[in-house]
Amino acid sequence: MESSLQFIFGSDEFFVELKAKAVIETLANTSLEVIDGQINTVADMKRVFEAIVESLRTVDFFEPRKCVWLRNTNLFAGTSPAMTEAGQDAVEKWLHFLKQPPDETYLFISASMVDKRTKLFKTIQSLAYCTELGEAEQGSRLRALMEKLSRQYAVTMDPDAAELFIQKLNGHPRMMSNEFEKLACFNNFRGTITRDCVLGNTPTVPNDEFFEPVEAFYAGDFKRYLQSLHNHYLLHKEVRSVLNMLQNRNRLLLQMTYLRQKHAATRCDKQSLASMEPMFRQFFGPVEAKSTFCLFSQNPWYVGRLKTPFPYEVLLQLQMDFVDVFDRLLKEPKNTYPIMENLARKTFARLKTPQKKLTL
Repeated sequence: MESSLQFIFGSDEFFVELKAKAVIETLANTSLEVIDGQINTVADMKRVFEAIVESLRTVDFFEPRKCVWLRNTNLFAGTSPAMTEAGQDAVEKWLHFLKQPPDETYLFISASMVDKRTKLFKTIQSLAYCTELGEAEQGSRLRALMEKLSRQYAVTMDPDAAELFIQKLNGHPRMMSNEFEKLACFNNFRGTITRDCVLGNTPTVPNDEFFEPVEAFYAGDFKRYLQSLHNHYLLHKEVRSVLNMLQNRNRLLLQMTYLRQKHAATRCDKQSLASMEPMFRQFFGPVEAKSTFCLFSQNPWYVGRLKTPFPYEVLLQLQMDFVDVFDRLLKEPKNTYPIMENLARKTFARLKTPQKKLTL
């Protein structure tokens, strides 16, 4: 829809920018000026407002219409200078100008940091044609991006590879665009990108599901675990995030083991998990939000790839070991690496020692 003031916002800066570009490109015979929307102080904000006003008032010699894009602004964030008492006067003057902009001019505002409770947001919302890119549609936007990249680089991607690709990059679309090109190049820009290709050539963005030390630990690969733990320390000075992710994975593996012992035909596809949820609700609890305390709240594809050589008895012992490790980390903050190394040594040693079987 063509409007002199358009406000495009959402949680993901990459998709917000793509949408803004797409809308701007629909305007014919229009010159474009882009203004960086990052604002740190009241003085920054005043300079940005002045630049917008001056640009909109300046007629382009070659084009009949003028478009200004305030790109990726944090003006609507809760910590923006616009929310301060010192910035209110400048904000009011700018809003007064926006109510009667010059003819044949367009202002596009794109933002990914938006506090909808603020007066500024509500005022712009009342003046502008608004386009919100909601969280609920993020999955469909990621799939559309994958399809676009596939066409662009003349390759296809296996469904399992695509799911792994999204999970490893934690759903960051800008990283996905960059890494997809690398995979396509590795595939000589033809054929199908496989799961093994993604696994071997795509970095892992730390998150609750994919984190290299956790993957190595539960694969029973001691050497890989120590190396990935060392790499973690190169960037981070703490190890609690590793312990937290180990606990999250352990909880899910305990639930998986229980489910498989109680239901021998357990499959981890969406339909099977949905059919089993009512049968085991008393043990797992209600599915209200995604949580490692409830297996049925997880992505079925993710659950299906959870594997470990550790038997149920070792996984159960790990739950108690994690408590001991946490206490030691608090008491010995300078010895975190040896503590995490010892946890792995003790756990992997149990694989070689017969464990007392537990009846579930």
